[in-house]
Amino acid sequence: MPKIITSRHRESETGRARLYIKSRLMLPTIPLAMVTLLTGYGSLAFMWFQDTLTLQALLASTALFVVGAIFGWAHVRYERYLVRTCPEYLARKHKLLEAVKEYKRPKRDLPNGGPHHRGRRVALLGYAVSILTMLAMSVTLADRVGVYPAFFLPWAGYFNAKVIFWRELFAQRSSP
Repeated sequence: MPKIITSRHRESETGRARLYIKSRLMLPTIPLAMVTLLTGYGSLAFMWFQDTLTLQALLASTALFVVGAIFGWAHVRYERYLVRTCPEYLARKHKLLEAVKEYKRPKRDLPNGGPHHRGRRVALLGYAVSILTMLAMSVTLADRVGVYPAFFLPWAGYFNAKVIFWRELFAQRSSP
């Protein structure tokens, strides 16, 4: 007899999916955001102390940061879409990682492939375009802003945008 999926079960899967994003994706993102931000802007501060910072370098570094932030915002939108449309995929990944953490053998419901939705190919193409764009901008602007800011500032924008736009995961919810 087929199981009836209730709204409570769906809410449970959505909760586990959000917990997966919070514990496995966002908590490692916070230190990465701080390290990339301090490295990128620390190098610009070093240029300023040496009196070699130009307006062109400042504008190029701002562009690098903004492009990374736009891609981080887009990635958060896609993750929210996944939580909304197919939370069972993320909930299964969370369940599998929790079982591995407790040295248990995973059961039959392993995540196979990836989430199945209509825009999956577009999302994969978006990942490739964003990484290649940030890399191309970094290589192009490395001579103007320096190597460290060129390669760390796009990632600083990306990780900080993810932290900012997923901040409700860390907000305490008060129950009535």
